Amino acid sequence: MWEKIFSILLISSIKFIFAFPLAASFKFNFITTFIVTSTGGMMGIVFFFFLWDLVIKLYLWFIHSYLYKFPKIRNYLKQLKNKLTPKKSNNTSFRKKKRYVWLKKNAGLLGITFFTPVLLSIPLGTFLAVRFYGRNFKTILFLSITLIFWALILSCTVCLIGIKY
Repeated sequence: MWEKIFSILLISSIKFIFAFPLAASFKFNFITTFIVTSTGGMMGIVFFFFLWDLVIKLYLWFIHSYLYKFPKIRNYLKQLKNKLTPKKSNNTSFRKKKRYVWLKKNAGLLGITFFTPVLLSIPLGTFLAVRFYGRNFKTILFLSITLIFWALILSCTVCLIGIKY
């Protein structure tokens, strides 16, 4: 039972909408689904809200302290990256950036926080909200309220309507 709850907590902290089919397949009731998924989502929001800069600093520290000291490892990883990743044009990333800027201009903080749990992932939505609107109480409050709203809606949909996976 605890491993099922832990897996739903972990999934809902990263990609919130995928936790509900998993909860339905585990045959959780409405209250358990709502509490576990909203707790996992809140854990993801708090983690990425406060510790995202630390994660980036640790990543850069690891890259600079280990990979640049060993040129053989660095060259091997570059070759592996070139083999595994297809060549992309810059237009794709520009389109994504343009979409995020459009979301910021037209929808604002409420729009970013409203779409974070279902369309965007929790790490991406939290990152955009923090970058565009700063790390303040209002941002985390809106992220939390919309997450609980979506947890309630999706839990009702999965448990009360009787969607089976």
